[in-house]
Amino acid sequence: MNVLILSGENHRFDASAEVINGFLGARADLSVALETDKDVLTASALNDFDVLVHGTGFTRTERGADGSVNRVPDLTPAQENGIFDFVAGGKGLVGIHGTAWWIGGKAIDLIGGHANWHPPGATFTVQIADDAHPITRGIGDFEVEDEIYMSAWDPAIHILATATWSDKQHPMAWVKPYGAGRVFYTTLGHGPGTFERAAMQQLVARAVRWAGRN
Repeated sequence: MNVLILSGENHRFDASAEVINGFLGARADLSVALETDKDVLTASALNDFDVLVHGTGFTRTERGADGSVNRVPDLTPAQENGIFDFVAGGKGLVGIHGTAWWIGGKAIDLIGGHANWHPPGATFTVQIADDAHPITRGIGDFEVEDEIYMSAWDPAIHILATATWSDKQHPMAWVKPYGAGRVFYTTLGHGPGTFERAAMQQLVARAVRWAGRN
């Protein structure tokens, strides 16, 4: 299975992407490429891959000369369409953390949810909500130091893992279809430390295989 990790500085995903590249590349059944040029999303070479791991997001923060903070697109329309078409055509997407941060429209349809606020980062337990799914089977609850996104989500998504904040359960990982393709998304991944956890590595590796129909 051919896996493309699209790295970048947005959401500090460049540091996390290095860790993900390391543990995915160590799996004998996965052939992994790490790329920083977003134009790969519009290139014919994208079709050589079965799964895209994306964590830099669709938008980024831009500070104006007057100190104002604005959200601006991080991808061109053509690059966005490259992702949509890739997945809709039958390929897999593993979305990480910032992929669903401050998005709208078609990106929400793709991911299945979005967020624009979270409480301060903390150490908390990720609770497996479905221990029968191929991605989560045999993975127990595990602890991370990360952020708990306050997500709004489509009721049709299939939630795999949650975390508790303010006495309520919030989804940390889910799956959904998009066209002929498969999407896995996790809100986790604010920093590389999350991906140094054995349970998280197992979760992501299984998500890649599931999204790529292996």
